[in-house]
Amino acid sequence: MNRTVSTVRWTARTLSVLIILFWGFFITAGIVGSISGHPNGTLHSMHDRLGFALMLAWLLGLALAWKWELAGATLTLAAILIQAFFINWRVVDGLGVLPPITALLFVFCGCIGRQSRQHNQAA
Repeated sequence: MNRTVSTVRWTARTLSVLIILFWGFFITAGIVGSISGHPNGTLHSMHDRLGFALMLAWLLGLALAWKWELAGATLTLAAILIQAFFINWRVVDGLGVLPPITALLFVFCGCIGRQSRQHNQAA
């Protein structure tokens, strides 16, 4: 079981790095574009700003999950669910399903890790 948890943990970590790098590239490109005078990627409405803030929250959650699996995964899942229900349901369409799956993998590792620690303390 320990090997399975380790494999799942590193799968979640690898996916989280790829997701953060992917979205980080577009965020950086948008910032550089707006600084250089190309306002194509600006956030015009409050709806856009809220969606962007929630995206930053779930990206932060994926990063935090490396250290605190349950807390980071909970932040990611909460932000994605809020974004899907109130902003844009297409956030979980296509490849958008990868962040919640990654968060669920972190939840699995966190729960199994917590159970094994409790089992070791009881023994």
